[in-house]
Amino acid sequence: MMPKNPGDHEQDGAGATGNGLYPNLSAADERAVDLLIEHGFDLDAAVQANPSEAKRLAAAHALFMRTEAYPVEAPDASLVDATMARIAREEDEREERLKLGPRGVPTLGRGRWADFVALACVALLILSIGMPVLSNLQHRRGIDLCANNLRTLAAGLELYTKDFSSRPIAAGFAPDFSGLKSWKKYDNRQHLALLHKHGYCDPACMHCANDATHDGYASMVPHERMNQAWLTASGLPIVADRNPVVFLTRGGRVAETLTMNSLDHDSDGQNVLFRDGAVRFMFTPLIEIRSPQGGPIRTDDIWVPADSAGLEVEFNDSHTPGEWSALDVFLTQ
Repeated sequence: MMPKNPGDHEQDGAGATGNGLYPNLSAADERAVDLLIEHGFDLDAAVQANPSEAKRLAAAHALFMRTEAYPVEAPDASLVDATMARIAREEDEREERLKLGPRGVPTLGRGRWADFVALACVALLILSIGMPVLSNLQHRRGIDLCANNLRTLAAGLELYTKDFSSRPIAAGFAPDFSGLKSWKKYDNRQHLALLHKHGYCDPACMHCANDATHDGYASMVPHERMNQAWLTASGLPIVADRNPVVFLTRGGRVAETLTMNSLDHDSDGQNVLFRDGAVRFMFTPLIEIRSPQGGPIRTDDIWVPADSAGLEVEFNDSHTPGEWSALDVFLTQ
């Protein structure tokens, strides 16, 4: 029993505090136990370091030493041997699994093919998920690169327009379409080519990186009625990815629809450069714009020229450039 000191908390006969059911050590006894632990239960060392606590240390030490007197059965030698043998067997199996030599080759009898099949399934699962994600990232990167390309082109257009007070037109004036029998024979790339010719843009900014044929960007066909709008209408679409309707028609094919998206981005849409320098990825060629003459907002198909009646219902040899009303936005390469 640990002795009581006048300065201790109220204790029971065992030198502990509490409610009688769950006794707790007093603060002084807790300190004595801590001192014994610090000195590895070496009573002499603990008393030498703390002589004022000699009696309490001796009492605490005597209490803990009682456990040494409890009778304990000798360990079963066979149990120890069995445990050591099992540990050795587990180590051998672990080393065998890590071997890369002939002994590590999977065999049906040892169930290694099941592990191989499981790994193959995991690999296929990763590929089935990862490939579409990677493809989508590459597709998105192509769109972003094209948009940056158009921004570079926009900077060149702005400088050219300030220097010449006009949009780039190859001959210096709008072409005469009266004698042209088909849009298939009209090359609109000659106008944007002036930017490269005069050093306002590198050749790479003249077409989308996904345009393997280098047909070039589609730009607004010059006309007296539209040239003034180029200088004043900030929301006017002036350049975009390749016109798919023109591209397919020139190749002898028929466009499935006049509102199809550009082929440059897997027909998901097209980057469009507006007169104010903004570039937007549009999921349709139908764009709401205000008439250059200040009329109401209308929906315009940027791939198809409007006929003399203002309709955008067809694009073939029967619709000649001479019939173009030039009151709409028509972008082509």
